[in-house]
Amino acid sequence: MSPKKITQTSELHAMQMADSHNNLSLFTHREWLPKAPAESTFAAFSREDSPVRREVGLKRDDYYKITLITRGEGIYTINGEEHVIEGPTIIFHHPKQVKSWVATSEDQAGHYCLFTKQLFEKQEQELLQYPLLQVGVQTVFKLTNTQSDYLASIFRQLQREYQENSAFKQEAILIYLKLLMLEGRRVAQETIPNRPQTAALQLSQRFTDKLEKQFPIEFPHQQIQLKTAKEFAALLNTHPNHLNACVKHSTGRTISEHIRQRILLEAKLLLIHTDWQISEIAWSLGFEDPGNFTHFFRKHTMQSPLAYRSH
Repeated sequence: MSPKKITQTSELHAMQMADSHNNLSLFTHREWLPKAPAESTFAAFSREDSPVRREVGLKRDDYYKITLITRGEGIYTINGEEHVIEGPTIIFHHPKQVKSWVATSEDQAGHYCLFTKQLFEKQEQELLQYPLLQVGVQTVFKLTNTQSDYLASIFRQLQREYQENSAFKQEAILIYLKLLMLEGRRVAQETIPNRPQTAALQLSQRFTDKLEKQFPIEFPHQQIQLKTAKEFAALLNTHPNHLNACVKHSTGRTISEHIRQRILLEAKLLLIHTDWQISEIAWSLGFEDPGNFTHFFRKHTMQSPLAYRSH
């Protein structure tokens, strides 16, 4: 079923939060994934108790999400990068990241929790500064059975705290979230080579941060301002060739490839989730001529924007 078209992203956010709050108690009978409820800013679920949709289309969420897959197979795509899930896996998801999920096996099990930054309004911002909750870093990790069992025990405690109204509930939730993040960092250390924070790597991360801060596009009058290596280099006070070399060395992709992929992802989201005119989407993404946008989109997707929208 095609998603409902809306004219403003802010309206979509309000609808989603209200819908989740009203229907959360009925979740086990629904076939969509809930949003973290607006009042509590936190939710935790078991994948066995909650239906796991076989296919969740391209979407961006309004919350942080940590998913533990203990059993099941599927294809998880984040910002255009596919991850084949074939066993115990933990996934950390940032609100700005664009994701999709296609289950390739019937048997699915595990846990997930959702939370918004409002959960930490009266607390230190420590958790939101954790590397695994940042944009542009690896956030999908295969687990051993021992690691999976330990993380599952933490998730069960989170679910218990979420379902019960015991004393010090929020404090307990924050402690268990911190345990999840600490164990996630241990897994990441074993998975990712410990690269020193060189000047080149730092510059590459600054580029990624500047690129991501241009999104999401929420209104037709909003337009991205940085579209070329030269523009990013000027903002970062460096030469385009030097910036491109640093980004290519750190990520394996050129600046142009990063920009192209990110604009393409945003274009797909706007085509799916808004009823904006093609010319409005083109302008928001930096294309003064809608024909150039159509050519760009067709070149990289093998179909026109209108065909993609109606699919």
